[in-house]
Amino acid sequence: MCIYSVVVFRTAFPVGALLVLGWLGNSIRADDLQPQRMQDPIVLHDYGINQLFAPDAQRSPDLTEFGPQSNFGLKRFWIDNWSKSSQVIAWDVTTHEAGDYCVTFLLNADAGRKITIKGSRTDLIFTSPTAGWHRSEAPARLRLPAGRSTLTLQITDGANVELKAMELVNVKDRENLARRIQAFRGDTSWMKTAGYGIMVQLGGWCYPPHGDKKPWPGFAEDFNAADFVQKVDEMGGKYLVWSATWCDYLYPAPIQSIAQILPQRVSKRDLIGNLIAECQKRNIKFMLYYHIGHDIPEVLEAKGLKDPCWSDYQARQNWLRREEQIFAEVGKRYGSGLAGVFIDDGCCWYPADFEQLGAALKAGNPKRVIAYNPWVAASMTPFQDFYCGENFDGGQTPYPLKDGVVSSGPQAGLQLFGTFIFDGPDWGIKSPNQVIDDPASHGWSVNKIVELSRRLQAEHYSVAINLLAYEDGSLGDASYTMLKNAAQILNSK
Repeated sequence: MCIYSVVVFRTAFPVGALLVLGWLGNSIRADDLQPQRMQDPIVLHDYGINQLFAPDAQRSPDLTEFGPQSNFGLKRFWIDNWSKSSQVIAWDVTTHEAGDYCVTFLLNADAGRKITIKGSRTDLIFTSPTAGWHRSEAPARLRLPAGRSTLTLQITDGANVELKAMELVNVKDRENLARRIQAFRGDTSWMKTAGYGIMVQLGGWCYPPHGDKKPWPGFAEDFNAADFVQKVDEMGGKYLVWSATWCDYLYPAPIQSIAQILPQRVSKRDLIGNLIAECQKRNIKFMLYYHIGHDIPEVLEAKGLKDPCWSDYQARQNWLRREEQIFAEVGKRYGSGLAGVFIDDGCCWYPADFEQLGAALKAGNPKRVIAYNPWVAASMTPFQDFYCGENFDGGQTPYPLKDGVVSSGPQAGLQLFGTFIFDGPDWGIKSPNQVIDDPASHGWSVNKIVELSRRLQAEHYSVAINLLAYEDGSLGDASYTMLKNAAQILNSK
């Protein structure tokens, strides 16, 4: 998970404004704006989703980018402090031929607010369908000419607005895109009936109960996979979410696309393969959690990124292609044994060709389910299968569901999922002499776990219970005992 902890279902403070999209007018000079980052102009394609990312746009100097940041400035969220008609967000774009485009906004706006969108030949009226963060499409189309043009966004004076992006899809690709999205979806049926799973941020960064940790790759070479999966089974976990990486980028398998650039950050032993084999013996699904290592300059540089990440468009594309190579190799290596991939910090990945990225993530198993963690914002792409649900503990959800799928709201169309800290105090153990909390201090009991599992199965969604684990895979005694007792009750019915 993100190394900081937040409540996943934050209700955004309702805001609203009149939004105008059009040509950069004479009243606002282009040289008054901060320059456009990355592509300039942005090349709009007839195929796929064109992402106009607000933090990369030309913008008024008083428009700020929401933090927190990270090394290379890789954690990028959205533009905020947008409340005055004098403030402008603009993109230079180019098209090879004139065309009509569907317009989708990823923004925080008030329900019922009218948004006026002006293009070169069209004026569109958009009504925000819901409060808070959402992904919403304008009802009409935007006509763009061939060649280069400038699109600008302005609002009337009012409360603060947060904008992540404006996305454009050529009308010619709209129906085909919908078919590709439908064909892309993996098999989430096991999530609907699993109840709960077990998640651990367990890797080469972990410590024993006392003293120092083993030098890498000692953790990966020595870890007892059979013993640990046996405990997952005894605790009633129907799947295991294993952190390939987290607060350090130490991959417990001989992945060659990583070894070529970071040879000291992989292991000779295929611990992930061993874990999958042990899970298959017990009919337990296996998922990987993946963190890109955004706080480790050595890792980012080896993957091709430059500092800051928005300073070189081609370097960012090279990084994305490197990640695709890693995902494709991992996916093909484990095939059907790898049921899902949880990509954390979606803010680092957007904008990206998620259709191409998703194809790499599903290499070797088209039924594999994937997700990008959006934190509190709206879904970043339709090319994913489930909602990560950071800090969602399986309780009351504000989202309407149909067979476990979110039917409306910022995560519409995605299988509901969640993961939360069960004992803590953090997601994983990354410092020496860590004491694991008793889950009772967080309000958990055997009966509450039993009730949770039955509710999940009845409502067809799942949560992964995140446990702290020491370097050797040992767990908190209270956590293990509570979950084991709950599993015995569930298995007896």
